[in-house]
Amino acid sequence: MNRERYLVKSFGDNIDGTRAGLVKLMQLLDTCDHAVIVVPEIGKVKGTMLVDALGEDLSKALIKNREINFPNNKKISLCGQATLKNYKYADAYLALWGSEYTIADIEALNGWKAVVLVTWQPNDSAKWEAANRVSVIYDDKKG
Repeated sequence: MNRERYLVKSFGDNIDGTRAGLVKLMQLLDTCDHAVIVVPEIGKVKGTMLVDALGEDLSKALIKNREINFPNNKKISLCGQATLKNYKYADAYLALWGSEYTIADIEALNGWKAVVLVTWQPNDSAKWEAANRVSVIYDDKKG
C-alpha cells in the first residue's frame, strides 16, 4: 500500500506550523473520506493553537462533538492519543504536536493513506524520518 507521510518541523507553540498541518489535512480530504486529528490530550485542546488555526466556530464544534461532517460525506474527527485506538479505520491522520510515540501508534494502524505530523519538538520526528520516506512541508528552522 502506498502511504503518504508529511512532516511539519515545528518547535513548541508555532501557529504557522499548526496551520500548515491543518491545511495539508484539508487538502487530503480531496482523496480521503475520513481524517482524524490526534492531539496529546482532549481536555487541554480548548484555548490552544487549534482554535486560532481553525477559527472559533469550527473548533468549538469539533471539540464539543469530536466530529465535523461535511456535505460531501467527508468528515474530520478529533481524538486524544489515548483514544486513537477507537479511530483506527480513518484514511488520514494529523498528529498535532505529536511525539515519536504518537507517530509510532499511527504507523501501527492498518489501512491509512496519509499522515501529517506536526512536531512539538523537532527531534520527535528523527526516528520516523530515518525509517520512512517523509515529505517536509514546513520547517521553522528551530530544531
